[in-house]
Amino acid sequence: MYYHSNAHRAPSSVTGLPQADCRDCVLSSRCLPSVLGRNDIPAHELRFRSSTLVKGQLLFEEGDRATSLYMVRSGAMSASRANVYGAQQILSFSLRGDLVGACSLHEPRHQVTVRAVQRTALCELPLDVLHRLSSINGGVARFLRKVLSKELKRNREARLQLAVPRADSRVASFLAWYAGALIERRQPAARFRLPMSRVEIANHLGLAVESVSRALAELRAEGILEAKGREIEILDSCRLWEVACSMQFRRAACVPARRHSPDVIAAC
Repeated sequence: MYYHSNAHRAPSSVTGLPQADCRDCVLSSRCLPSVLGRNDIPAHELRFRSSTLVKGQLLFEEGDRATSLYMVRSGAMSASRANVYGAQQILSFSLRGDLVGACSLHEPRHQVTVRAVQRTALCELPLDVLHRLSSINGGVARFLRKVLSKELKRNREARLQLAVPRADSRVASFLAWYAGALIERRQPAARFRLPMSRVEIANHLGLAVESVSRALAELRAEGILEAKGREIEILDSCRLWEVACSMQFRRAACVPARRHSPDVIAAC
């Protein structure tokens, strides 16, 4: 399932916000300050521009010159690349606390197109500043290696979601990934609202939208979850993981649904 989008970059609608010290940000533990001591770098070196994108707005396109990394402060982004037919295939999603544009650390131009899937606030970390700081502070160099490591992990997880043949396993794997991301961010994972549409989920998983809807209906019928629009409630997290990890085309008769606390998702 692929989609074409008429969204264009609209710099005039990107709202620049006053620069603030990164060490005072609520996401400092996931960003550059996490590897720095309070006095390692002068405060003025850790003041980066903030901006806001509206739903569907482009951050950058494949082939654009890479100049910055971007921290997602709120909202969600999708990264896509043109397939052989010219349509955009979604490769991954970035959520609150993720860094976008990691390929720019080793490529002069962006390898993907990134757009907001909902209203999204960002912080821009210019590459020239990061490279200069990394040459004088080992903590910044470690931070950049960590960024690349997380990007590799995200890409590996996305490939694994496509490795299973069944639509319900792909959808279950995607929901389990999203619930796990919420737990990592210390947010409720038993009931949540997906930021991305079913069209975007289908595109990412290589399925038709109807296949995603049928998979959700099957998971609901088996007592694994409740789904209404983008609202998801996970009733049986262990069964969700079982379906997500199953490589079989057919599944044995399901066991009665059990309710688990959100933390069980991380343990199953």
